[in-house]
Amino acid sequence: MTDPTFHDLITVKRYAAHLADLEPKDRDTRLGTLAEFAEFVGRTPDEMVAEIFNEETRKYRKRGFYSDRVKEFSAALDGPRNRQLFRGNVIRAFFIANGRRIPPEQPDWI
Repeated sequence: MTDPTFHDLITVKRYAAHLADLEPKDRDTRLGTLAEFAEFVGRTPDEMVAEIFNEETRKYRKRGFYSDRVKEFSAALDGPRNRQLFRGNVIRAFFIANGRRIPPEQPDWI
């Protein structure tokens, strides 16, 4: 499972608060997916939120980086497409819960 300090990070706490209405198993699955993604990109959740948006200039930076990493992370799952999309949406929801946005992946049929 995840490192105990992982749950103490402010960005993880914010995200977990948005998951309060879920069953514990679903909440743990989503937090576990977030922990896997953080390891995948080699950053803590706090670092990810801090570096995606520049507070001084009020502009996004590294949004393309995270969008690409979410796509790679999702595609790395050996399983049906809907499970891959779910993984990507979990990461996007984390960023949204922390006031940042990563655009959703464009569907194949468009």
